[in-house]
Formats: sequence, C-alpha cells, structure tokens
Amino acid sequence: MKDEEIKLLAKLLSTDPDYLKIMEHLKIANVDYIKNINKYTKIDIDKIQKIILELLDLKIVEEVHLKTVKRTTARLKKQFQVRMHHTYYRLTNLGKLVYRYLRDSK
Repeated sequence: MKDEEIKLLAKLLSTDPDYLKIMEHLKIANVDYIKNINKYTKIDIDKIQKIILELLDLKIVEEVHLKTVKRTTARLKKQFQVRMHHTYYRLTNLGKLVYRYLRDSK
C-alpha cells in the first residue's frame, strides 16, 4: 500500500472524530458488531451504520463470516464462545495502517 493512498484516506476520515473512535474500538476489540460499538463509543447507532458502510466501501473494514466467535477473537466478549447473531466487523490491513497514521498524526 502506498503512503500517499494511506494519507489520502486518513485525510478523508479525519473530518469526523467518530471515524477514529470506531476504528479505535475495532482495533481494541478486534471483532465486534454495531450495537456493541454503540455501547462502548456512545455514538448513535444510525451514524455507526453509515460510517461502517462507508468504511466497507473504502475497504478499511470487512465483515467477518464465522459461525461462532471466541473470546480470543472478539476481545470484549464476556463468554468464552458465542454463536454469531449479529454481523461482525473488523479492520482490514489497510484499516490498521490508516488507523495507525490517524493515531500518530494527532
């Protein structure tokens, strides 16, 4: 991935601090769903859905397709293993690079 591309995406996402909050949450949680992101970040669910869709389009976030989620994968889960009842999301490698750039440029 080129540095210019990462900088351009970071500049695009730096207009709203909620992008960084959601990316930071996904970095900590590794895998999570929208309602839980809302619980931890206190951002409106509709806004989280809009941001997640934009991040999906930019290939910064991806959907996780598993039948079960273990606590080792989803770090904020209380139980060791749960069946997936939600759509889970995680940062892609590009997302991690953009998050790191945004975090370090603060």
